[in-house]
Amino acid sequence: MDEKFKTLQVMFEAVLNTSRKLEKSYAQLKRKFEVLEDKLERNRRYLENILKSIDSGVCSIDKNGFITVFNRKACLVFATKEGKVKGKHIGEIFAIEELVEKSACEVVEYFRSESRIELSVRGDKKILSLSASLIFDEDKEDGAVVVFSDITQVERLKEENEKKEKLAIIGQMAASIAHDIKNPLASIELLVPLLDDGSKKEIVDNIMMSIKRINNIVNNTLLFTKTVNYVPEKFSSLDFAKEVEFEVYAQIKNSEIEFEKHIEEFDMVSDRNLLKSAVVNVLANALDFAKNRVSFNVFRRDKKAVFEISDDGCGIDDVDKIFEPFYTNKKNGTGLGLAIVKQAVEILDGNLEIETEKGKGTTFRIVV
Repeated sequence: MDEKFKTLQVMFEAVLNTSRKLEKSYAQLKRKFEVLEDKLERNRRYLENILKSIDSGVCSIDKNGFITVFNRKACLVFATKEGKVKGKHIGEIFAIEELVEKSACEVVEYFRSESRIELSVRGDKKILSLSASLIFDEDKEDGAVVVFSDITQVERLKEENEKKEKLAIIGQMAASIAHDIKNPLASIELLVPLLDDGSKKEIVDNIMMSIKRINNIVNNTLLFTKTVNYVPEKFSSLDFAKEVEFEVYAQIKNSEIEFEKHIEEFDMVSDRNLLKSAVVNVLANALDFAKNRVSFNVFRRDKKAVFEISDDGCGIDDVDKIFEPFYTNKKNGTGLGLAIVKQAVEILDGNLEIETEKGKGTTFRIVV
């Protein structure tokens, strides 16, 4: 009996020792697991911080093309939140029909051939530069990652620089031609009145009107191509309005347009000639496009002078383009009038307001 008891006691001690060893091993494994879990969490946060900090959009997708990661920059570009795009197909979010329901492999192939795309984000046009790569797990395809940059501003700057280079060349040519025209034109203007013997007044008046038109085109060309200095002076709104009306008097006289005006009297300080060039160009355009009526109003608003010109013409379809040099809708237009208006208003540190409605007319306000 004692021997059996001793045997049981030895067995019990062996079990206790084994149990203690197992507890110790479990505690060691638990500590290792906690250390590994902590490292994994730190690595996860580190990766998240990288994705948040990187200045490129990063979008990862599973092998079926559904979004799993959409970083902070990607959300900014698409004006959305990660929670709203996660789980959706990349073709839907990028609004590319060819990609809808495509696999990760097909998405990568598409972006390798289309490394630059244009899309609309809440009405704003965006241009993206992209690259895409497959993600592998143990040599098996496990999805893809698409990295993209918003190059909209860069592309716009490129376009503007190209336009400026072209305009610089055209400007030099235009200035040279304008100078060559101006000298003989001055001689013609002096000699034409000598042709009038009393019976040719109408012919001479028509020639003089044409000379004045050519002269205006030449002056506009020179004004657009040369550097303009701001020379302020004090003058009366009434006197200024009379000068503006005199500039377009022939145009008013030779048309059936009803010309209305309302001029408030006040003194102002500005560059008289530069302002006159802007107002005359807008008024001449209104007279060209009006059906029956043009109004010219001058008044004060918040201590600034406002020159308001309205017509009842067909309205403007392409407001964004009308200020581009050499762009015109007029049959005999040079495309420089409104470009000069914009340039002049910028030099005067003023604002240009436009209200237009298809088939009902347009209102321009020059505020200085």
